[in-house]
Amino acid sequence: MRTLASVVILVAAVASAAPPAVEITSPRAGSPVFGAVQFSVAVKTSEPIAGVRFFIDGRAVGEKAAPPFSIITMLGDENVEHLFRAEAVTASGAVGSVEIRTPALQSNEEVDVELRQLYVRVTKGADPVLNLTKNDFVVSDDAKAQQIETFASGDAPLAAVVMLDASTSMAGVPLKEAISGATAFFRAMGPLDEGQLMVFSDRLLHVSPFTTVSEVLLAGLDGVRASGGTALNDHLYLALRQADQRQGRRVVILLSDGVDSDSALPMSEVRRVARSSQAIIYWIRLQEKGEDSQALPNLYSTWRDKDSHRNEFQQLTETVLESGGRIVPVTAFDRIKPTFVGILAELRGQYVLGYYPADRRHDGSWHAVGVTVKGDPGRGLTVRTRDGYLDY
Repeated sequence: MRTLASVVILVAAVASAAPPAVEITSPRAGSPVFGAVQFSVAVKTSEPIAGVRFFIDGRAVGEKAAPPFSIITMLGDENVEHLFRAEAVTASGAVGSVEIRTPALQSNEEVDVELRQLYVRVTKGADPVLNLTKNDFVVSDDAKAQQIETFASGDAPLAAVVMLDASTSMAGVPLKEAISGATAFFRAMGPLDEGQLMVFSDRLLHVSPFTTVSEVLLAGLDGVRASGGTALNDHLYLALRQADQRQGRRVVILLSDGVDSDSALPMSEVRRVARSSQAIIYWIRLQEKGEDSQALPNLYSTWRDKDSHRNEFQQLTETVLESGGRIVPVTAFDRIKPTFVGILAELRGQYVLGYYPADRRHDGSWHAVGVTVKGDPGRGLTVRTRDGYLDY
């Protein structure tokens, strides 16, 4: 039985407990936000955390009892101000909170003429061609020749989002090899490259900040366990939004079998964002040995029937190829790591061409883009870049 003195001491201890320090790490204050948004919080306290509550515009949108303290929520595409608030509660009941405002996009912030960047890979057979200059390329936008304003080769900095599918089927060795592959990729990045790691299933299991420091990117992975279904569409949408807020060569690398069972967003919405994005997408596709690489999934779920799943899968394929990236099939888990390393080497072999489109209409129309190398017919070169973009 507690004595009166012990009760007084306990009450005094609770009353004196310092509130936790809470910081909203995403989104960033002062940056307009739209669509799917990652709402992430960092908490510093000397005692256990009982939970974090998330609010947007005064409405509760989620709660997490354990790290990572991060959720994905949909805001829509309306151009309005938002108030983000987070509250962290410790085991003793101490409460800390923080809030930020994200503004509406002002008319004087809109860029009428935006530099378009094309990431171009040129090969002859299986070998990259690395000795071309700005004057070797011809860029067309809606069949109209464009003036190339900026040019860089493989040393241009990267901004890479690496996405690892950690649904139930990835438990054990598959997830371990996936993390090993991401580790190799991040540790081989250049000093000016930055990355973000996103581990997902039907929810976000782990997310790092964007950083150039591989140790920060890989911290906290020991507690990640594969579980749940796969919300690929929702998280790819988020990754593209995140990449487009960065500078440099923006790339999203997805490791998954490509079968989505739990997303709220259809792939058509993700494809729309990818078509207006400047990021390229690589898909490391996990598949069974002997499986036909053209085979479509034979799956039913709560959200979709078999035909709908096949349509989603096909649209993912087309989205990757349209972006200028490619699909890399992997049939053995021990091939994941060398595949990541190979993609980084491929990125180093890209040219980055920048131009200001001569005919911007901002009407959502599709602009077909073409890149050729002067004198190519006699040289047997293959040029790969994105097919085009939506003009918003």
